[in-house]
Amino acid sequence: MSFKTNKSIIFGQILKIHTMKKIIFLATMIIATTLSAQQITNTLSGTFKTKAKDELYNPLKFDGKGKVTINEFGEDGYEFFERNDSVIIFVDKTVFIFKKEKNQLKGISDWVDKKVYKSEMKSFSNNPQTDAKLAKRADFLAQHYDLNFKNNATFLFDLDENSLNKKLKENEVANDKLCKEGFDESCKIVFAYKFAEQSGGVFETLTNAENITIKPNKELEKLAQHVIDLGNPDGYGLFYTYYYFTGDKVKADQFLQKGIDLGSPYCAEISLNTALSELENSMNEEIEETEN
Repeated sequence: MSFKTNKSIIFGQILKIHTMKKIIFLATMIIATTLSAQQITNTLSGTFKTKAKDELYNPLKFDGKGKVTINEFGEDGYEFFERNDSVIIFVDKTVFIFKKEKNQLKGISDWVDKKVYKSEMKSFSNNPQTDAKLAKRADFLAQHYDLNFKNNATFLFDLDENSLNKKLKENEVANDKLCKEGFDESCKIVFAYKFAEQSGGVFETLTNAENITIKPNKELEKLAQHVIDLGNPDGYGLFYTYYYFTGDKVKADQFLQKGIDLGSPYCAEISLNTALSELENSMNEEIEETEN
C-alpha cells in the first residue's frame, strides 16, 4: 500500500470521525431541545399575591403537589401543571394561564389577563418530583390542555359542519385513548360525546336539552363507573345525567346526592342550577297569577 493511499484512508477515517461527532452533537442538541420543550411538572409551591384591590382570585397558594387554591376560601384547590415558563390552572370549565418571571406570575389568559401575582420568595420554589403518580397526573393535564383547551375556540367558528364533525370525532378518539390510559377528565369528555350520539348529536343536545330522552346504554354506564373507579366523584353526576334522561328520576337523585356528599363539583353545579331553575319557575308562576 502506498503512502498516498494510506494517507487517503487515514484522512477518510478522520473525516468519518468528524462527521460522526457532528451528528452526535446535533442529535444531543435536538434531544436537549425536545426535553426542554416538554418539561412538565406540578411541584410549584408558595403563595403569590396581587396588589389589585377587590381581586376575586387572590392569593394563589400552590402546595407543591399539583393543587392550588385561588382565594382565602379555597379548601380542596384546583389542579395545575407547569410547562417551561408557563403555569396553567384548571378552574371549573376554563383555565388560568400565567407566565413565570423572576418571582412573579403574570396572567395572560381570560380572567387573569395582565394581573401580576408576586411571591415573597426571591425565586420560584420547585422540589424534584418523586411521586410517579403526581408526575403522570401532570403529563395527563398537559395533554388535556393541548387537546381540549388550546386553540379549541377557533375551530368552532372557522370550520364548516363536515370539517367540524371530523374535528370533534378526532377529539373524541384522542380523549378515549387518554381515558383508557386512566385519565378521568377525558372519560368525562368521552361520556359527553357518547351521550350526544344517543340523543341525536352534539348540536341537538346543546339546543334541545329539555326534550331529550335516551335509551338505557351500557357504554354510558361503564364510562360513569370508570370515572368513579378512577377516584373522581363527578362520575356520580354522570350517572345522574344518564338516569335523568332515561326517565329514572329517583335513581338520578340518589346518585346526585351521593356525589354531593363526596364533594363532586359537577354534582354541586347540577344541584345549584336545578335550585335556580325551580326558583325561576316559581317566580314566573307568581307573576302569572298576579297578572291574572
